[in-house]
Amino acid sequence: TSTSMTVDSDSPFMSFLRATIPHGGVDAVTVRERLGSYRGGRTDNPVFARELAFVTEKFGKGTLDEAKEVLNLYLLGAKNLSMAVAFAERDTKHSKDLWKMLVEHCTISDPSSDASEKGALFGSLLEAAAHCGADLASLVSSIPEGMSIEGLRPKLIAAIADYRHKVRIHEYTADALAEDKVSLLRELCHLSRRGERGIDMKMKDGAHKKDSLLSNKLSLLQRQRMKSGTATMRQTSSFSLSIR
Repeated sequence: TSTSMTVDSDSPFMSFLRATIPHGGVDAVTVRERLGSYRGGRTDNPVFARELAFVTEKFGKGTLDEAKEVLNLYLLGAKNLSMAVAFAERDTKHSKDLWKMLVEHCTISDPSSDASEKGALFGSLLEAAAHCGADLASLVSSIPEGMSIEGLRPKLIAAIADYRHKVRIHEYTADALAEDKVSLLRELCHLSRRGERGIDMKMKDGAHKKDSLLSNKLSLLQRQRMKSGTATMRQTSSFSLSIR
């Protein structure tokens, strides 16, 4: 049996499950039970294999047995190696066991196939692993002795080049984010300074108004004192003149 390398788009039923189960439209346990009974309990049955794998992965208990079930649904049911590899990378908790299953599937799963067919399947595993950013060194070390993989060297070179390209993209993205962060921080500092200046100006205006009020009051008091002093002097001078 051949294994597909492409990732198919969601079926209408898959889209329905993605939209309804998280919001309680349908019960995940009920969906798993009905899909399992409809499939007849066969892992290699392609009918609703992806849908059952999705429900088990997203709404299951996260055990190792469920992870193995999901991987077999992708490998044997949906017959899609890329989706199986992507799942093995997503499930970091059981990734080691899942990768072991993938290597066994691509090397000893079909005793009737010859060495060239097994080598082609393992080469497809290397390509899928390279696209997902998996550890190629451990995969290469898992190649059995005597297995012939056609075009292994070009595949590894392409995988390494693709990895380096992704690393460069990541570095450029990180640099762009850092520049954006610095510019945003500068803008925030500028805005905060403007806010402090505005507060300082308001405080200065308030203090200036208070000072002007106090100066006005002082000037009024001084004027009143001057007027009162002038009036007293006039009274004293008139009194002295009368004595003379």
